Amino acid sequence: MHQSNIAPAHDENAFAAFDIPVADNSPYAPSGSAFSIDAATLPIEGGTDPIFGTVQWRTLINGTAESAKEFVLGIAEFAAHGTLLPHRHSPAEFYLGVDGDGVVTIDGIAHRIAAGIALYIPGNAEHGVVAGPNGLRFTYGFAESQFDSIEYRFSGGV
Repeated sequence: MHQSNIAPAHDENAFAAFDIPVADNSPYAPSGSAFSIDAATLPIEGGTDPIFGTVQWRTLINGTAESAKEFVLGIAEFAAHGTLLPHRHSPAEFYLGVDGDGVVTIDGIAHRIAAGIALYIPGNAEHGVVAGPNGLRFTYGFAESQFDSIEYRFSGGV
């Protein structure tokens, strides 16, 4: 098995052997500036609102009114049999499985998600997620400047 010599992004000494500057502007770099962000350093959100389900997430790349981004990127995390209830939103979205597995139902059609499987969800398509018995993690993304501008419309009431 090949081992990487690249240290995690949060390791300040990782680049000491290289004669290059290290990004120090994450996670709120001005749009157009390069930056790095370590998901492990970000707070986990969600998991408490029954309208969403039990999903939790970490938002890695997200613009603000002062610092717009070209897209939104995050990681969704589910415990065993966790859920993201059926919903819609105007922008298209992608999922890329990281670990675990589950089912994403898009406009009534079930799609498997697991490590290495990518899903495209068209704008305004109804979709929801149910994690498998080992839980599920996937990255998600939108071609929107900030997460707060995305209006989630849930299909059912709780």
